[in-house]
Amino acid sequence: MDKKYEFIDDTIQCHCQWCGAEKHWHFYQETELASLFFITVWRFTPDYFLVCETCQYPFKLPRSLGKQLMANQYDQHSADLAASLLVADQTLNVKRSSTNE
Repeated sequence: MDKKYEFIDDTIQCHCQWCGAEKHWHFYQETELASLFFITVWRFTPDYFLVCETCQYPFKLPRSLGKQLMANQYDQHSADLAASLLVADQTLNVKRSSTNE
């Protein structure tokens, strides 16, 4: 088993609650490959991630939204949806982190 990460684009610009920076988030496609004697025999359905340019905070996108962004067929609504999901995820994780300390 092996994972391949492919940089796609600087998709959205959003505030990162981990590092406090207003930066572009890098869009990546992750594909998991199964190999037999160094020959790829199976590719699993890819996952899509946004990663903060500064602190490398990763956020896994829903596959349907990732596919839209991958196909470059997204409109402002899709970018806004990705940003709002990202903010919600970070808000939840920042609260969890502060309660664990």
